Amino acid sequence: MRVFTNEKLIKRQARIGRIASVSGLVILLIGMVTSFRPQWILVSFVALVSGLFVSTIGITIANRWIKEPRADQALAREMKGLDDRHRLYNYLLPAEHVLLSPYGLFVLTVKRQEGEIRCQGERWHHAFSWRRFLGGLGRERLGNPTREHRRNVEAMRQWLARLLPEVEVPIEGAIVFTNPEVKLTIVDSPVPVLFVKKLKSFLRGASKRHKKIPEALRKELERVLGAEAARG
Repeated sequence: MRVFTNEKLIKRQARIGRIASVSGLVILLIGMVTSFRPQWILVSFVALVSGLFVSTIGITIANRWIKEPRADQALAREMKGLDDRHRLYNYLLPAEHVLLSPYGLFVLTVKRQEGEIRCQGERWHHAFSWRRFLGGLGRERLGNPTREHRRNVEAMRQWLARLLPEVEVPIEGAIVFTNPEVKLTIVDSPVPVLFVKKLKSFLRGASKRHKKIPEALRKELERVLGAEAARG
């Protein structure tokens, strides 16, 4: 398998995360120092609130773009060994993680949350835990992965429809959890939900769900996706 990743984006976001984190701490420090002077109480309050806000943004960005394994790293590691007809594109296309395979495209919506997560149909619930609460500063919220995944798939469909209007490209996908400390309970999900460790077997099972796309189409997709990746 070949992997294409927008390294420029990762470096830029990591730099923003570091700057925001440090800036937030500096502003918080200013707020703490000025809090001892009654005449500067308003300045202190503004600094403390602003510092907390900036720090939270910085930590959120850092958790996504600096803390390893990142989503792209986890996917590439678990799909290692697939042949070169498989190409993984990270942060280069309308959907963040897209795999080109002999059976079409797979949109992979990656979630890194830990703890107990339940999906019933299209409804999701992330159980409360003190560990998550106490360490919650800057943690990414779960949201609704089903809706997020459908938006990703639709974004890819619309993008491909503009570039290849006369071609029907099969697009499948899954919601993939990468944190080993997550506990999933999935009931009647309309979208496949799986641990990243199960991703390779899910992809290999595509032969039972779909026919291979024509090799000419796969190469055309390879060309189109490659051209877009080169712009990144």
